[in-house]
Amino acid sequence: MAEDLIKLLEILNDSSGWFLSFLTYIVAAGLVVMIIIHLYRYATGKNDWMGRNLEETDQGGQVTLIQLERCQEENDELEKKVILLEQERKELLELIKEKELEITKGKKQVNKLTQEINTLRQLYEELDNRYDDETYTMSQIMYTADEIATAIVEEEHFRQNRDDIFMNLLDYLVNTFKGFREKNPRCIIHVKHPEEDCLIHYAHSSGHSHRVKFYRPPIIGSSAGKAYRTNELYYVPDVENLEYEYDRKELSRKVYRTILCVPIKAGSLDGKTIGVLSVTGTPVDAYEKIEIERAILFASLIYPLIHIDLNKRKETGDEPDSEASG
Repeated sequence: MAEDLIKLLEILNDSSGWFLSFLTYIVAAGLVVMIIIHLYRYATGKNDWMGRNLEETDQGGQVTLIQLERCQEENDELEKKVILLEQERKELLELIKEKELEITKGKKQVNKLTQEINTLRQLYEELDNRYDDETYTMSQIMYTADEIATAIVEEEHFRQNRDDIFMNLLDYLVNTFKGFREKNPRCIIHVKHPEEDCLIHYAHSSGHSHRVKFYRPPIIGSSAGKAYRTNELYYVPDVENLEYEYDRKELSRKVYRTILCVPIKAGSLDGKTIGVLSVTGTPVDAYEKIEIERAILFASLIYPLIHIDLNKRKETGDEPDSEASG
């Protein structure tokens, strides 16, 4: 086999001259044919000058155009979705604003209702406190009326314990004043001096010292004297105000700025005033209208007892002035 191959190569080598020439012609003819075919296809528009097949390019372009159209359609759909989402976003924002307005309005209503509830609560507490205060005041009035009735019936017991009984009665009045610990109300009763133009001590509450017995308010020039003189209530919200009639004593130890003077009389008849109930208070303008009305009520309650006692003492010659002088 090897020997045959070697022989073939030797034959080809011997005849290589004509074979190479033949091969050259064949290659040249092939090139000419290819050039002719290229020119023909180029002339007919099937190829471009580079020899590329235009039909395949057109098919590829068509595929690309189809893909572009699909991409464009998808892009249009996405843009529509974006527009819809934007509209939904705007609608949601508007809805959020509406809800925020509703929430703000609701908060205002809640705040208003809260204020109304607080107002009602304060009103309720005020009414509750007022009820408690009125109930307590009524109990003090009942104690006063009961003790006055007992004193009128038991004359001997009253005569022996006059000062203590009146001290209790005036303390009942003190207990009816609101915030009496801060106001420090002190009560004293003065009656007309039988001969001189002044008032004299008759009774006082537990807040006073014994020295109060020796002060005699003048009929003219003192708050108690004006109440006695005019038969009308006289309220001085500030004793340091010179516009009011008040006996400004030298070296006075007064610890009050307010004084309320109520005439002790039978109803509204003139000339029936037998004394004056004076109530002092530590702060300026210490007493409210309701407290002044309570003082007037107590003055009316104790009138019968004082009236009976003064008449009895006049009969026996035991005038209040003699006690104060002693």
